[in-house]
Amino acid sequence: MKGSRIELRDVTPHDIKQLKRLNKVIFPVSSNDKFYKNALEVGELRIGTKMLNHVLNICEKDGTFDNIYLHVQISNESAIDFYRKFGFEIIETKKNYCKRIEPADAHMLQKNLKVPSGQNTDVQKTDN
Repeated sequence: MKGSRIELRDVTPHDIKQLKRLNKVIFPVSSNDKFYKNALEVGELRIGTKMLNHVLNICEKDGTFDNIYLHVQISNESAIDFYRKFGFEIIETKKNYCKRIEPADAHMLQKNLKVPSGQNTDVQKTDN
C-alpha cells in the first residue's frame, strides 16, 4: 500500500459504529455496549500496554513471582508479537484449547521474571 498512513487517535462517539464493525471482524468474541461506552470514557488506545505494565509492576514489587503464563490463539499474530515485545516466549502449543473459535489451538507463552542464578544482569562496558 504505497503512500498509506495509519493514524491512531482517541475514540469519539462518531467512531463507535466503525469500531463495532472492526471488532466483529477481527476478534472471535463479541463485545457488549458497556465495552464501547468504556472505550469512549477511557479514550486510550494503548490500554493493553498500560494493563500489562501494571501487572508486571505488581509482580516486580511483590518479588515472589518466578514466571507469568498466558494463552494466545495460534492465529493471533498481533497478540503474539505484542507479548514478545514484553519478553514473553512461546513454550508450548495446546491443541483444542479454544472451544468456540477456529483455529482451536493456542500457544502458551511465558515470561521469566527471575534471573537464573549465575547470570549477571549488569551491562559491562569495554573500551576498544
